[in-house]
Amino acid sequence: MIEWGLLIFTAIIAIAFALSMIPDGQDDALTRFRHECRQQGMSFEEIQAAVSLRVGLVQLRRIASDQCVAKSGNMDRKAINELAGNIAIGIAAAHGTQAAKSFVAWVDSCADEEILYDDARAARHRMHVTSLRAKGLYPLPRAAMSHDLRDAFKIV
Repeated sequence: MIEWGLLIFTAIIAIAFALSMIPDGQDDALTRFRHECRQQGMSFEEIQAAVSLRVGLVQLRRIASDQCVAKSGNMDRKAINELAGNIAIGIAAAHGTQAAKSFVAWVDSCADEEILYDDARAARHRMHVTSLRAKGLYPLPRAAMSHDLRDAFKIV
């Protein structure tokens, strides 16, 4: 009888663990965010503005990264700010100028590397390295670099 009890208990634990491993639904994060905002005392309009700011930042990251990769990394902060201004116009139309000012301030506080995705940062890095190598300011990669790394961790 004790064996059946342990077996049932183990099965319940396994089922609970399996249920906890089910990924969140598409809207679960949005529902949690809205619930947290309501607990902080935000109105419906404020919550929608906050959601729009987050969506705007993700749109900016996607558009800026796509353009940076398409231009082989040749994208500066001026171009990112221009894209942010276009997105801020939409936010201002939907939620007012204060929300747009918050969005622009948020973008201004972020470095370029925080806005661009990894592939765009890599394209930008390649562009800078290529231009520096052409001027002779960036050394060529050494063939024995892997040996240096391996030897760095040996006890001498």
